[in-house]
Amino acid sequence: MIIWITGLPGSGKTTLARNLKSILQTKTSRNIVILDGDNIRGILPFQISYSNEERRKLALFYSELALLIDQSDCIVICSFIALFHNVQEHNRLKANDYFEIFLDPSLDELVKKNKKGLYSEKSDYMLNQFTKHEFPINPDLIINSIVKGVYQNHASEITKKILKKFKINS
Repeated sequence: MIIWITGLPGSGKTTLARNLKSILQTKTSRNIVILDGDNIRGILPFQISYSNEERRKLALFYSELALLIDQSDCIVICSFIALFHNVQEHNRLKANDYFEIFLDPSLDELVKKNKKGLYSEKSDYMLNQFTKHEFPINPDLIINSIVKGVYQNHASEITKKILKKFKINS
């Protein structure tokens, strides 16, 4: 099973992944693995640029890595920006079970938080990457993850939906 959490930088993907793992560990005996974009980038034995083409290649690599782990009967929780339609479709076609969560706070909330300094008007991210994102067409769940400057913890309700969809006894 792959739980794919996607959204813009700073939307809370990593935090949600950790919270989901914590809850799911109490509900199932299956091994649970978190794959996080920042962590994987940090261990790659080669440098990847942030160009659109390189980001697309990396997103497909993330997908293939998740699919490989999925074949070992693990629950794979992925937290990646990876906003490309071909990657989302690839996941849906290849995964044993797939659940896509799109974290979609307002841009105003992300600009207020601006945790990584990406949302200033002249940042490379806003000038070169932001407009190239392909937001999910049909995610299983869309969540407004930041309300009035506060990250929302939806892990419990998401866990219930996942357990129900995949008929896992809780």
